[in-house]
Amino acid sequence: MSDLPDISSMKLSELKSELKSYGIDSSTFAEKSEFTSALQNARNTMPRPSTTYREVEQPKPEREEKKSSSSSRKPSSSSQRTSSSSSSSSRRPAPTPAPTAAAPAPPTTNPINIKKLTAMRSPVTAFQQIKEHPSQNIIGERNNSFLPGSPFSFSLHGSVQESDSAIIRIPDGVCLKINCASVQRKAMDEYLKQKGSIGVSLRLSSEENPEMLPIWTFARDRSSGYTMSGLGLRVCGPRTVRLLAFMEMGYRSGQSVDVHVFGSVSLNKDAFD
Repeated sequence: MSDLPDISSMKLSELKSELKSYGIDSSTFAEKSEFTSALQNARNTMPRPSTTYREVEQPKPEREEKKSSSSSRKPSSSSQRTSSSSSSSSRRPAPTPAPTAAAPAPPTTNPINIKKLTAMRSPVTAFQQIKEHPSQNIIGERNNSFLPGSPFSFSLHGSVQESDSAIIRIPDGVCLKINCASVQRKAMDEYLKQKGSIGVSLRLSSEENPEMLPIWTFARDRSSGYTMSGLGLRVCGPRTVRLLAFMEMGYRSGQSVDVHVFGSVSLNKDAFD
């Protein structure tokens, strides 16, 4: 891969072009960091493409207009006179040309197979910027991509600002399933020592409903464990959702807790039936 350009120095159009050569759909990407992360993941995990997609021109059928030399030649005048005198009994039928085998039909391209191949190379991306408050300065980011067939795991940085939520982009033909969420016991115990701290909630918003709604809450007095399983959240693309680890009170000192989410990425079988 030494002959490939450095990803950080590539233009957006160049990133899109190389992603397309890997068969990756980048239409849902908004930040340049999402393009660079997806391309780096493709270079690391996928074989380098040697050709680009193009339509296969159907071969033209061969003409079956071959005729035998004996039938294409015209008899001379002398042979006509000779044959007229002794033709009735000695004339032989002209040889029949052998049938030519028909050319095989060109293979047809199934649009469903092309769509499925594209989906197999299109990752789910999870991106979150970590900001300092109240200055809003960006002090870090978390960026991961997950191809179909891989487990999904992402750590959400806790915040009280909905604008700090992580953006999860799911491409066409791909589904994301989130089964479990957890917090680290030591980090949560330290957080709960703060006056007024209650806990942390995992919140979700979608394109259909932009409101951040809680799907699981770890509360000081009500939660018996640090892990929640059986969430059963399944989202199929093309779609963008947001996840937020919302700190319930006690965030004044700046201390926060990460919420870890786990699941899997798979193809949307219903899209290829």
